[in-house]
Amino acid sequence: MATHIPDNVSIRVVVDAVDATCAALESDPETSALAKTWAGLRDKADGLAKTRCERDRGALRARARLAVCDSKWDATVAAFGRAVVDVSGGRRDQPPYTRFFGKTTPSAAQAFGIAREIETARAWLVELARNPAEPLAQTWTPRLKEATDALEMAFNQRNDTVKAIGPELTSVVLFIDEVNRELDRLEGDLKKLFAGAPDRAASYLAATRNNRQSSAVDPTPATGPTPAPTSP
Repeated sequence: MATHIPDNVSIRVVVDAVDATCAALESDPETSALAKTWAGLRDKADGLAKTRCERDRGALRARARLAVCDSKWDATVAAFGRAVVDVSGGRRDQPPYTRFFGKTTPSAAQAFGIAREIETARAWLVELARNPAEPLAQTWTPRLKEATDALEMAFNQRNDTVKAIGPELTSVVLFIDEVNRELDRLEGDLKKLFAGAPDRAASYLAATRNNRQSSAVDPTPATGPTPAPTSP
């Protein structure tokens, strides 16, 4: 009779199922005493849903900031490349161009994943630091460092927000297990209360059946380290 909630559904779906079950029990004086447990579950579900919403929103905001920082970094690198070409007399086979871009061109670097972009820029900064008095270093060290520092900070923030979703997913799975155990207990109580009237007992559990038909699967993001993610 009672349909267990799958452990991979969205917490928002669980909230609705728990709340509806609580409402069904509260609506009938004969079952209102059973609603207390479900009111507690509803409050707990609301808290989990709020936290998950905050985590998801934080991850989306972090991804948006990373996209902006990556675009600004790309523009800075393109301008840096043009400046180095100018200082090299327009020759890409002459220093200082070969000092910086002998292995990687500015356009190729812009297509790297975020982690590699940061690593590449740090290497350029090391090269600029070899002769800090030259005009190229004086002009581009602060500009390239600022863009790279911002990119690295946004990259780390994005990773942190994605990792933070992992524990929330675990909390939801454990909560769904708790709800399913209470569903089994509730079914037993209803069968005793309405012995010989299975349809009436089933009416209080309708929300769990509807949940099974319309449940939204909760996507599981990567929560581990991301060694070389691609640019957004």
